[in-house]
Amino acid sequence: MFSSKKWIKNKKDFELVHRYGRFFSFGNISLKIKKNLDQTRFGISIGIKFSPKAVRRNLIKRRLREILRQIKNEVKPGFDIVVMVKKDEAELVSSRVLRENLIKCLKNSNLTVKK
Repeated sequence: MFSSKKWIKNKKDFELVHRYGRFFSFGNISLKIKKNLDQTRFGISIGIKFSPKAVRRNLIKRRLREILRQIKNEVKPGFDIVVMVKKDEAELVSSRVLRENLIKCLKNSNLTVKK
């Protein structure tokens, strides 16, 4: 589980990342990335356009939180990252597809530490 310091929580921080962040996308995952001075923080943004049912949006959020927990040590420190999910024809995408697309998107944005 992440500590509360690892998450972007308030609206002001989300707005700053959306306004000044760089955009990257791969598959059904989009990222907005903004440099910060502290540790890397993550935020998840899934709009009502993805699904009008909160149950489905929350399921995707839970899957993304688990994926981020597993790969948090592979991401370079010092960034605010907001993860967004685009509507897919298969509304409930699998964890495997989400993980692959998120990792590829992070690699495209040069945020992963090579092991």
